[in-house]
Amino acid sequence: MNYIKLLFAFAAVLSLTSCTITERMMINENGGGKFSYEIDGSKMMSMMGGAFKGDSDKKEGAEAKPKKVIDSTFSFKEIFASKKDSIAKLPLEEQQRLKKMENFTMHMVMNEAKGEMRYSMDTDFKSVQDLQDLMSPMESMKSMSPKGMNSKKLGKASSALDNNSSTKYFYDGKSFKKIVSKSTGKKASSKKEVAIEDVEAQQMKESMEMIYGQSDFKIVYQFPKAVKSVSIPNALFSDDRKTVTIEYPLKDYMESPDKLNFEIEFQ
Repeated sequence: MNYIKLLFAFAAVLSLTSCTITERMMINENGGGKFSYEIDGSKMMSMMGGAFKGDSDKKEGAEAKPKKVIDSTFSFKEIFASKKDSIAKLPLEEQQRLKKMENFTMHMVMNEAKGEMRYSMDTDFKSVQDLQDLMSPMESMKSMSPKGMNSKKLGKASSALDNNSSTKYFYDGKSFKKIVSKSTGKKASSKKEVAIEDVEAQQMKESMEMIYGQSDFKIVYQFPKAVKSVSIPNALFSDDRKTVTIEYPLKDYMESPDKLNFEIEFQ
């Protein structure tokens, strides 16, 4: 199976439709744990209805094709190995950030009959320090094919969704902090490129405003001890106060990543 094509297909659809992105973290007593991104595009599947059916379904008397079912698991290390030449041409900083994604495993599921479309990326970590400056799922997909994606509609769509943020985590058993800030230092384009690309990207971004409003970004963090307080007022707690759930509009995640900053104190 061509994993690169699968990734790009999911990136294209999810960048152009409403979805829910969930960031999960489970920290154990020793400070290690598991981190994952989960993206659910099932809402889009139900909205589009018959759009995913084969052409033969529309022809009277023709035999209907089986509805598509994908259930595949693979590692980013495999993908990076197949794209090593393209990755070598990226700026060193971006190569280093991609390197941090090597230990992630991806599970992709699409079932037309059940209306399911989702994928998850997860990795184990020994310390939250291992998670500093990770790329988002969309950023990693863009970086794997810089030429192909920048020249097509997908490139414009994913650029419009790109929040160019940098995330830092801190945990010492007494408190936990998540600090998100906008990244800087993008390579300048020529005036002609800016005139064309910026206008097209802005048009794409404006067309996505409604999608932003219908999409959510959710954080679900589980800790080994009960939480005393969270600096964000809308945080929800599990009965044992060891799990914290925070929801944001996707628009906040993409346009004002610093709104995701928060601090947790433990009992």
